[in-house]
Amino acid sequence: MLVLKHWRNNLENNTSIKVFVYGTLKSGGQIRGLHQFVDGAVIVGKAYTTYPDYTMIDLGAFPGVMKGGEHKIQGEVWEVNADTFEDLDAMEGYPEFYNREVTETTQGRAWMYHLPREDYADKYAQQSENITVQGDTLIWNK
Repeated sequence: MLVLKHWRNNLENNTSIKVFVYGTLKSGGQIRGLHQFVDGAVIVGKAYTTYPDYTMIDLGAFPGVMKGGEHKIQGEVWEVNADTFEDLDAMEGYPEFYNREVTETTQGRAWMYHLPREDYADKYAQQSENITVQGDTLIWNK
């Protein structure tokens, strides 16, 4: 509840909201990269999840991350405004497709979208040419 209260306060105060992205929303993403949200998103920097608690799967055109696993996730942290955050929720299909929660990253705490493990763990390959394993970290290459 504290996290949701903080998010609502950010919206009311019109301050930025940190979001951790790991797939097609990263810089350079031709279809949905956050760099295309000129007025609504500013990159904080490359980041990793702090704890190795995740699994990444290949959903075809984009990745999905599930809680529960042995890997960190490489991505980027962005600061977005309230309108962009709402757009991201719509793009990510929150809450019908992706869930989201605040996670610890090397760039501080940020919202991260993830899939419900019980719905996707057995349906998609965790090994893919689009996913690189670097030590304890998973990276989406596409």
